[in-house]
Amino acid sequence: MLGRVKLGWIKQTIAGLSIVFGFGMGLSMGLSSYSFAEDVEGGSLVVVHQGIPHDALYDVCFDGDRGLAVGIAGTVLSSSDAGLTWQPQPPLASSALLGVSCDGKTSIAVGQSGYIQTKSASGDWQTVSSGSDQRILSVSANDQGLAVAVGGFGTVLRSRDAGATWQPISFDWEAILEDFLEPHIYDVAVFNDDTILLVGEFELVLLSTDGGDTWEVVNKADSSLAAIYFSDRQNGYAVGQDGKVLKTVDGGLTWQILDVPTRENLLDIWASGTGDVLITGIRTLLRSSDAGASWEAITEGDVSVKWYQAVKGTPVAGEASYNIVMVGHSGRIVQIK
Repeated sequence: MLGRVKLGWIKQTIAGLSIVFGFGMGLSMGLSSYSFAEDVEGGSLVVVHQGIPHDALYDVCFDGDRGLAVGIAGTVLSSSDAGLTWQPQPPLASSALLGVSCDGKTSIAVGQSGYIQTKSASGDWQTVSSGSDQRILSVSANDQGLAVAVGGFGTVLRSRDAGATWQPISFDWEAILEDFLEPHIYDVAVFNDDTILLVGEFELVLLSTDGGDTWEVVNKADSSLAAIYFSDRQNGYAVGQDGKVLKTVDGGLTWQILDVPTRENLLDIWASGTGDVLITGIRTLLRSSDAGASWEAITEGDVSVKWYQAVKGTPVAGEASYNIVMVGHSGRIVQIK
């Protein structure tokens, strides 16, 4: 039996005091008074939003200039200038929001105990029934209204109406894993052609090309994969436990391992269409300018001693560049220049 590794536990910390991983490593978040902003002044990292030590942000998304970040105790922050500034919004819940999608027709936020809220461009946030009591860790949607939310113990939910209603997708996990386990599914990517990719425990990458009706296992090994991201329809990456980085150049059909200068647990990845790649993780921030052929470690500020859960970028209007931010401990949103 493969050992279970719950990288998603970082999203389960509500008190903001400690994170415990399935492979026995405890990482103290502490209540440090470390002054990150002072250390990065003039560098490649700039703090654009600061919370209090107990705060935590778990995900961030962009749709053009519009951005959303979510986190502990139903926290929602919004941006209308591509992430340069952020404004707090009324909390959506008393428990943590763990994932958010800005893509497609509707914004969707997900979290503890099957929690899902949706918001149209001109409407208010609305709570919808997921039909699940499992922790939901991530969500993705396309422009046609297909959305998929994933989470604990093999939870995969599908919506065909932009998040208004949800139905579970069932898998024969015993046949897939050759064991009596339900793997945690940590991230999902949904494309406009109704292709879906899921990643999770046991280095699983599951591919559907018909909107989730049928599935193919395209990768399986010993590590856990925490995040997946595609810079275009063909080129994508997945990251996870022990510095694992995978890359595909054929839309997710096949994956190759990339060599990176860390064995820390990696939590999220973002890539442009021009070769820039950013990876966040535990005490880690990696950057590539050649689509993953080579990497440099960014060690400014508190990057080497703290955690940043999510990283995303969005094009800057009128410029051939991106504004890239990462979110994590202490409610921080940090711009990566």
